[in-house]
Amino acid sequence: MSYTAVHIKCNEDLEETVSFLLQENGFDGTSYEQGNLIAYCNSGQFNELALSDILNQFGLKAEQISEEKDQNWNQVWEDNFKDADIGEHIHSRAPFHPAKEVKHDIIILPKMAFGTGHHETTQLSAISLEKLDCQGKTVLDMGCGSGLLAILASQKKASRVLAVDYDIHCVENTRENIQLNAAANVEILQADSIAHLNETFDVIVSNIVKNINLKLLPEFAQKLHPDGHLILCGFIDTDIDQLVLAAEAHNLILIEQNIANNWLQTQFKFK
Repeated sequence: MSYTAVHIKCNEDLEETVSFLLQENGFDGTSYEQGNLIAYCNSGQFNELALSDILNQFGLKAEQISEEKDQNWNQVWEDNFKDADIGEHIHSRAPFHPAKEVKHDIIILPKMAFGTGHHETTQLSAISLEKLDCQGKTVLDMGCGSGLLAILASQKKASRVLAVDYDIHCVENTRENIQLNAAANVEILQADSIAHLNETFDVIVSNIVKNINLKLLPEFAQKLHPDGHLILCGFIDTDIDQLVLAAEAHNLILIEQNIANNWLQTQFKFK
């Protein structure tokens, strides 16, 4: 299988945001070193017009587009993997990084799945979840990526955690990370909807892009326990009015909002 590697000159302040948007639009992963962002995509799925639309938002352009083999870009990404401090109590690291004396030490095997703790949306979601009482509660991690949030909920003594993602690579990476962290009470489901589930959750956390979160909002409202908490991330700060209005249509009210580099995290409860 061949992959398309796109080289982009990009400063460090933009790297996380551009990487997130690329991965949410068909790219499998990125690496970054000394101002050069490299994004990798299955050659059969590469869309140069969609790429340009994303880069134009930031005044960026592709400096080079080349074909590479699978093992080359994957190894590059693993070699550049860094650990991440998330708030005061969470440390996300690869198996080869040393542990830290924090409440939640989470091991993430370097893979292309998004959600390793480096992007603002993952960090905001994790910090919000960490503040909640999860002991004995049921938790849904929608769009689980690497499973970081599901593992965090497990470490916070949730009685049951369901990690859901439509991407088989994310599902497989989450399964590996669950084993690495001995999070035995986490179940994994490959799906893009929870409408078919016959249960409710005390906590739902969804770190997905805006349009998908808005599409899934009716399902979240249906599956959220009457006293439950809904954490949504993947929006930008200017989306707040649209999100609040959409939530109010389902009798949900905003109880928390935090912003990092224009990325918005919110938390809702029923009125």
